[in-house]
Amino acid sequence: MKFEERLRLLNLDSRLRRTRILLLRDYNSLPMPGGVMSVRKGDEIEVPRWEAEFLKERGIAEIKEEGIDIDYINNYHFREKRNSAPNQLTSLPQDFYLKIRSFIKKLDEAISKSPSHMLINDREAAEKNFLELSDVRLIKIIRLSQTDGDELKDRMTPEELLLYTTMKEIVKSWKEYVQSLIKGGGEAL
Repeated sequence: MKFEERLRLLNLDSRLRRTRILLLRDYNSLPMPGGVMSVRKGDEIEVPRWEAEFLKERGIAEIKEEGIDIDYINNYHFREKRNSAPNQLTSLPQDFYLKIRSFIKKLDEAISKSPSHMLINDREAAEKNFLELSDVRLIKIIRLSQTDGDELKDRMTPEELLLYTTMKEIVKSWKEYVQSLIKGGGEAL
């Protein structure tokens, strides 16, 4: 299976994970995939992320993200850059990339509804710091794949773990190829 297809499967998996929502209105009979529910304005329930997004788009609910704002990105960006050791990664929440995508989408929606200098600056800073964080982590993950970075797997997001294991397999194959040239002198693999 191609790397891109595996990333899409990880994205699908993240959309199936449960997330909390806040209901914005009373419903005596709100049809849900699990059956009809009776809910009141202000109720918080857990539903799969895809369902939360569906309800949010229709103005029925609000997704309860834990303080995702520009400071959230800046905090992880600062921590990763401060930890400059090439064989170290700071821990990221498992749904970090999903949360950042959601936050940037929310900023884009806010800018399209009511553009302001502050929102545009936040959007630019969020993108810049997110891309820098991603690049720093990519370089570290590539270095870890050349050694044995398995002890840091718990600090990687599912997407990064996929990248790490894929890179590790490629590096292992390359080393085996080089060794086969030395040992066999002719035929490789």
